[in-house]
Amino acid sequence: MENIHQFIQQKLTQAEAANQLRSLKPNDKHKVDFFSNDYLGFSQKGLLQKQITSTKVSSDWMGATGSRLISGNHLEIIQLEKLVAQSMESPAALLYNTGYLGNLGLLSAIGDKDSLFIYDAQVHASIKEGMRLSFGQKVSFKHNDTEDLKKKLQLHSNNPKKIYVLTEGLFSMDGDFPDLAKTLSLCEQYNAGLIIDEAHSLGTLGEDQKGLAHQFRNHPHLLARVITFGKAAGSHGAMVLGSEELIQFLVNFSRAFIYTTAPSFEQVMTLNASWKLLEQKTNFQNLEKIIQKYLELVPSKANSFSKNKSPIQAWFCSDIGLLKQKAARLNEAGFNVYPILSPTVKKGTERIRIVLHAFNTPEEISQLIEILNH
Repeated sequence: MENIHQFIQQKLTQAEAANQLRSLKPNDKHKVDFFSNDYLGFSQKGLLQKQITSTKVSSDWMGATGSRLISGNHLEIIQLEKLVAQSMESPAALLYNTGYLGNLGLLSAIGDKDSLFIYDAQVHASIKEGMRLSFGQKVSFKHNDTEDLKKKLQLHSNNPKKIYVLTEGLFSMDGDFPDLAKTLSLCEQYNAGLIIDEAHSLGTLGEDQKGLAHQFRNHPHLLARVITFGKAAGSHGAMVLGSEELIQFLVNFSRAFIYTTAPSFEQVMTLNASWKLLEQKTNFQNLEKIIQKYLELVPSKANSFSKNKSPIQAWFCSDIGLLKQKAARLNEAGFNVYPILSPTVKKGTERIRIVLHAFNTPEEISQLIEILNH
């Protein structure tokens, strides 16, 4: 096994030399949170716990007991899928244990040798992994560039393959979002189906904060929406939203669904509670005010700061040493932030990712900006 140990050590040494070595660190909950995806603060101050407690639901089952297709398809899971589908005005929904599995399960199932994926170059790793596990051809287009998407669609317009266009409702690193109206128009023109990952946009963007694609929910070329509960919903898990036919297809052909143990009762009850908080629009206005306050406080001439209309912001610095110094300085000042390095982001676009939350204060934002700007 010496060659195996040498391989592992070599990769770790290379990562360390490139200043890219990651490590697990405990989350200091006493510091101000500017790095989690808990945009609406549902996991803060017992908000989600209070909602779970008030539900007062009991069941004869607790653990998962097996896969959904064998012993794990409990009534509460079916009811949750119906609740979310109705709320999102989708014909049907299918629950996966994580957002990663949702993308993996959907894309690996629909991508056969007669398929072509045309995807935004900055889509999440789970989307790329799902495409990789399929048998479909893969072509990227420039980030949020509908003209480049059009060129790729034109290039393959005589291709008899089924064409899927893939993008996100809110990109987790840059905090920007696509022009969905134009994207769907191109999908219609070139007979493609759009799949959109709404992981970060659910609870933060779109009509009633139900994601960027919600206003296009009845568009004939919107094939699927993937929503996740681990971000603004403050919980865990994901659902694929689509036609009843698509959901039936996934139940039969999505290996990530078929061979995965079903969610536990505790997870399902937590998802029910978080969905109720979303339907009540809990903390929606607070988050909007905090985003606006950040945009007001960021120096107008400071190009190193992003100015997005979303809770995801960034301070850019390609000098890795300085970037880590700033992150350390912010940690010393009581802020939880994290430097994002290559290969997570493109080399030269390294940054401190700034995540705004409904529970952050104007004073905290002002101090954060002050440290980064000087």
